[in-house]
Formats: sequence, structure tokens, C-alpha cells
Amino acid sequence: MVKCLGIFRELQNSPNRETDDALILKAVIEQLELQRVEARAVEPEKADAEELSDWDMIVPMCETYPRLMRLKQLSLRSGALIVNHPDAVLGCYRTRMIPSFEKSGVRFPETEIRATSSSAPLPEWADGGVWVKRGDVHNTCAHDVVYARDMAELEAIRRDFQRREISNLLIQRHVEGDLIKFYGVGPGQWFTWFYHDPASARRLPFELEDLAAEAEKAAGAVGLEVFGGDAIVSPDGPIHLIDINSWPSFAKVRNDAAIQIARRLRARLRRREESRKPQ
Repeated sequence: MVKCLGIFRELQNSPNRETDDALILKAVIEQLELQRVEARAVEPEKADAEELSDWDMIVPMCETYPRLMRLKQLSLRSGALIVNHPDAVLGCYRTRMIPSFEKSGVRFPETEIRATSSSAPLPEWADGGVWVKRGDVHNTCAHDVVYARDMAELEAIRRDFQRREISNLLIQRHVEGDLIKFYGVGPGQWFTWFYHDPASARRLPFELEDLAAEAEKAAGAVGLEVFGGDAIVSPDGPIHLIDINSWPSFAKVRNDAAIQIARRLRARLRRREESRKPQ
């Protein structure tokens, strides 16, 4: 029987999502067990002590750099299946994500990457305020993505990032419109979306295929197979991607997502088994 090890996300990287993040991985493990896969999930600290080469597949939600590098070395050494691959998870660090978006033609708001040591003025395109985001992992607390109305607020955010030893930040233009959350497995297998705040959404019209295509382009740009993210549908029509991330919580669609994720993982394992059969 093939074996799959899931690794939970670090608690500090699951702000207000500790339970949801754990539940989606547990649900995927349960689905894999129904498909004749020996599967279990462990906390990242326990995975640090595991002999990972004993597993046919690793499914990491963890995000810290040393753990991802250990998994990358495992994939290079043994060819282990890892979903999402460590390079893809690292590709979600914003300082890497934005250049990948540019190269792949993903539509996103004007963005400038800076060192937190820089106190340069606001970009010329910053009219009426900007979003300031830490440059590496997505959110560890409410202060990691902050709206700045002017230079004074930008400076306060920059100094806070410096105090927290965050090396880089992003300044991103604010785009008016409906804020959408999307989830996907793929490319091309499964996609869904919903409004972040249905009560305030203006329900601006958009083409669902355009949203799905832009989301999959963004996921492909960094190499994700299990992904989620945020987008803005603007009044004049264009869809702008704001973020893409690895292994979101899938909280509102957990049951459907678990089935689709497990289906993809099992398909990857089956292809591995077939490739190893003697010709």
C-alpha cells in the first residue's frame, strides 16, 4: 500500500485559521484512506523528526523556510512526490510571486517591492492610498496587510515591519470593486469562488471563465496544484489578482475540496505506480 504523510501548517502561519487549516488536511487524509492509501498527518515539529524518505508522497501545509528547504532536498534526493512542491510554496512569498506574475502575464494592480530599510516616498501612481504588505509569507497577524492613506501611515507601517524583522514590503495600488476569494485544484480539475463579504458586494458582472483562467494562470506561474487566492472584479470589467497561496483552508467548501484534492493526489500516486511497473 502506498503511503502519504500530511504536515500541518505552523500555528503562527494560521492566524484565526488554526482549526480550519487542520480540518482540510484531516479531511483529505480521510479521503485518501478510502482510496487505499495509508495516510496520516502530523504537526510540523513532529515531521522534523520523521524519516521522510519512507513516504511515497508528502503533503505539506507548512511554510517556514527551513522546513521547505528540507522537503526540497528530499525531492531532489529521492524524487519524492510533494504537493504542493516546496518551490511552489516559496513562490507564494510575495517578493517572488510578483515577478512570476509579471513574467506570466497575470493581471494584478501596480505594485512596488521595497526593502523595509527604504523610506522612499509613495509611488507616483499612489492616489488616495495604497495597501502595504509584508514581502514573504502571507499573514501571521492583522498587521501584515495594512492600508496606508498617506506617507505618514506608510512610514509607521514600514517601521513596524522593521521592528518585526521583516526584510521587504510591497506597496500595491488599491483597486475598487468586489473582493472575491477563489479556490482551485488543477490545473483544470476544479474551481470555485465566493464574495469575501456578500453583504457589501456590489455584484459587479464578470465572466467566470475569465476569473478561473486568471487564477489558474497565477497558480501555474508559481507551480501550485492546490491553491486559493484573492481577486478584485472592478466596475469597468477587468479582474485583478491580488494574491495566490498554497493549501488554503477551503473552510466554506471543505467537503467538496477534500474530495477533489484527494482525487488529484491519488491520481499522482497512480501515475507514479504505473511508471514503476516493468515494461
